[in-house]
Amino acid sequence: MSENIVSLFSGAGGLSLGFALAGLKPGLGVDINDDACSTYESNLGIPCHNLDLNASDKCSLIDLLTPYKEVFAVIGGPPCQGFSTAGSRNELDSRNQLIFNYFAIVEYLKPKWFLFENVEGLLTSNSGKSVFELVRRFISLGYLLRLEKVNFAAYGLPQSRKRAIVIGNRIGAFFHFPPETHSFNAGKHNKVLPLFPNSPTLDEAISGLPEAVSQECFLPYTYAETSSEYEHFIRLGNNSGGVRHHFSTPSANELERYRLLKPGQTMKDLPESLWHPSFRKRAFRRVKDGTPTEKRGGAPAGIKRLYSHLCSPTITSASSREFIHPSVDRALTLRECARLQSFSDSYVFSGNTSSIAIQIGNAFPPLVAMKFAQHLMQIEGKAGSGLTSLKERKAQLIGYRLTDASGMSPALMHTESLLKSLMSNLG
Repeated sequence: MSENIVSLFSGAGGLSLGFALAGLKPGLGVDINDDACSTYESNLGIPCHNLDLNASDKCSLIDLLTPYKEVFAVIGGPPCQGFSTAGSRNELDSRNQLIFNYFAIVEYLKPKWFLFENVEGLLTSNSGKSVFELVRRFISLGYLLRLEKVNFAAYGLPQSRKRAIVIGNRIGAFFHFPPETHSFNAGKHNKVLPLFPNSPTLDEAISGLPEAVSQECFLPYTYAETSSEYEHFIRLGNNSGGVRHHFSTPSANELERYRLLKPGQTMKDLPESLWHPSFRKRAFRRVKDGTPTEKRGGAPAGIKRLYSHLCSPTITSASSREFIHPSVDRALTLRECARLQSFSDSYVFSGNTSSIAIQIGNAFPPLVAMKFAQHLMQIEGKAGSGLTSLKERKAQLIGYRLTDASGMSPALMHTESLLKSLMSNLG
C-alpha cells in the first residue's frame, strides 16, 4: 500500500509523515508554498509539487494525478484562514473554495478512502451550509462517511487542538473514528477519561532540550537519556544528537513585558503603557452592531505566559511570538512549537523564521496522523479478511459529532439540522 496515497495541501508534511510512520507512505505531495514543499521533500524523500490547487488551469494537475486514479487514499487539509475562529471570519475569502477543490480531486481520483481536515469554524461557516454541501457532494460520489470535531489532545498530543475531520470510504465499510486514548487538561479545555493516561504537559513535551540561544545553529542535547514516552517518540530516529530551530531573540521592550507576566497572564494584565500598539488597536476595536459573534474574532491576547503543568493551547503561526515560556523570559522557540505539534527533533524546516512558523502552525500533528492511518489500515484489513461485513450500503453520512459539550450553540444546532437530512436508516 506504500506510495498509494496522494497528499493535497501537504504543507510541511505532518499528515504525510504520520501516514508514512504507519506504513502508508504517500507517492506525492502538492502545496502552493515553495518552502513547505522543500521541507516536505528534504524530510520525507517524497516529491512535493509546488502548485496552486485553486488555479484555473488544471492541465498540469490532471497530468500529475492521472497515474494515481483509484488510489488507497487522498489525504489533506485545505487552508483554513477563512473559516478560522482565531480572527474575523470572511465567508468571501477565496481560500474557502479550496475545500471544494479538494472534493473535485477526490471526484477525479475516486480513492477507496479520503481524510479531510479543517478548523472547527468550518462547522458553522456560512450558517453550516459549507460543510453540509461538502458532505452532500461526497455522498453523491458514493462515499460512506463520518464527520467529527475532535480535540487532538485526546490522542496524546500535548496541545489542545480542535479540528473538524471528515473520513469516507467507497468500499461499503461501516466504521468509527479511532478511539480516544488520553485524558487531557489544557485549562479551558479538558477531558477526563477514567483509567486513561494523561496527555503530556507542556513541560513534558519540551523537556530535554538544551538552553535556547540567540540565533539559529545546531545545539547538542544536554543529556542522552529521555525522560518520558513522548520525548522518546520525538527523539526517535534523530541520530544527530541535537536540534535546530531552537533560538529566541526578545527585544528590551519584550523582556520588560515578559518579566511582569505570571503563568496564565496575558497582555491585558500588563500596565497599559506596555501594551503593544497592535494589541491596543484590537482591544478597543469597535464591532459593528449586528455583527454575528462568530465573525467578531477571538479576544485579543497579544502574549500569554503558559502553564508548565497543562497541555499547551493551540499552536498557530503566531505561537513563537505570542506564547511565553512558563519559566524563562522568552517566547517559545520554533523547535518547542514543533515538539508541541509532535514533529521529530530530526525534522528540519526550510525558509526564514516567519515561513517556518507558518509551516509548523498549519501542520497536522504527525502523532495523531499516525494513529488515524493505523486505524484505517485496521478497518481495511478486517474488510479484506471478511471480518467486517461489506454488505451493500447506501452512500450516506453514517454519523457526526459536532461538540463534546453538554449544550450546543444555535449555530451548531442549525448545522446539525442540515446534517440530519443526510442520514437515513443504518440498519
